[in-house]
Amino acid sequence: MKTQDEAIKYLNSLVGKGWDWDGYYGWQCFDLANFYWYYVTGRTLAGMGAADIPYQNNFTGYATLYKNTPSFLALPGDLVVFPNTYGGGWGHVAVVKSATLNQITVVEQNWLGYGAVKKEVATVRTHSYDTGMHFIRPHYAKSTSVVKKVTSVVKPKTTVTKKKFVLVAGHGYNDPGAVGNGTNERDFIRKNIIDNVAKYLRSAGHTVTLYDKKQDMYQDTAYGYNRGDTKNYGLYWVKNKLKPDAVIEFHLDSAGASASGGHVIKNAYAADSIDKGIQKALEDTVGTIRGITTRNDLLNVNVAYNQNINYRLVELGFITSKKDMDYIKKNLQAFTKRIAEGIHGKPIGGTPAGKSKKIRWDWKGRFTPNTKIKVRKSPGLKGVIVDKGSWLKDKSDWVDFVSVTKKDGYWWIKFKYPTNPKAGYFYCAVCKITDKNEKIKNEKYWGKIKWK
Repeated sequence: MKTQDEAIKYLNSLVGKGWDWDGYYGWQCFDLANFYWYYVTGRTLAGMGAADIPYQNNFTGYATLYKNTPSFLALPGDLVVFPNTYGGGWGHVAVVKSATLNQITVVEQNWLGYGAVKKEVATVRTHSYDTGMHFIRPHYAKSTSVVKKVTSVVKPKTTVTKKKFVLVAGHGYNDPGAVGNGTNERDFIRKNIIDNVAKYLRSAGHTVTLYDKKQDMYQDTAYGYNRGDTKNYGLYWVKNKLKPDAVIEFHLDSAGASASGGHVIKNAYAADSIDKGIQKALEDTVGTIRGITTRNDLLNVNVAYNQNINYRLVELGFITSKKDMDYIKKNLQAFTKRIAEGIHGKPIGGTPAGKSKKIRWDWKGRFTPNTKIKVRKSPGLKGVIVDKGSWLKDKSDWVDFVSVTKKDGYWWIKFKYPTNPKAGYFYCAVCKITDKNEKIKNEKYWGKIKWK
């Protein structure tokens, strides 16, 4: 497989010449397509006529076949197959050179019918989309760079490389997005999500820019796209002005009340560590409704593919799901921290968000005090203290404990009074935490412990 840059360079080299792949009927449209396809993929196209291409070829694993839709955006390098209403029933095939949402500019042969007599070379021409069209997009090779041989081995650093992220809140202007559970998608994400995710990413050392909350990146991108301005608006502006390592756009989904969970949306490029990290963060929190999904009918997804921007759209959950929205609202900081950790690639601050640090262990033993110790109804210094008559006083007041808790700088045991087990469980501290590794068996207790 060739890279997309190599494919476009080769496509441009075909213009102005006549191409005959099979030695029959002169310079047909199918001949040009086969020269291009073989160069890019190492494979040939089957079919009696161009209209057969979508149906008589198996593109699994090396290309993706798309049916044209009103929102479909063709990309440079795509094969475009015209239906059998063209070419006297044979159809037509060309290669996309550039495209907008309204028309495609292609390199093609035999559009005027003079290819059979070799009087019509490969030509650049613009067409409108047709409802019967199919588009075939190669899975290009990734661009590679030559690395000079080094004479010494450098031990790789274990730290995560600091990156430049752009976070985008979906919708905007006069588009509030989906509505449910007393809020709308546009306002909820702007108020609750992107600032918090940015906060945690910045705490991990990354540079984070928020796309202007007063704007709508989709509408901005569409404006630039339709003007042919690939520098100054929306996602184009993000690429050329901010030059980020990755762009993450946040949304909330909408469906019936029972639909629940989030997922990550990507273009045809393979999912990377950021996509997988965010997807895992959703699995660990609000849950997922499906896996990482490839889409070709979203403008920003397609523009990002065409511009080689590391981009994904994240559906955080369903705004129409009370379950999803209650979870996000009640766990906002833990939720947004976990999303940031998915982007970052590892826990931020040492402990994964949403997962409390372990403080309790089911270790059993017998504790015999050698001094007076307060007894509480729960572990910790805020636990309610029982009456003095029930405190532990000396070695005659031994207790069997069933667990150990680390809290407020002390080790606490959980026990029942051997003389009154029906009273339930109580707690007392057995020592301060002084060991540098915080291991209870290395501490000096206010008495003796016989571990079981």
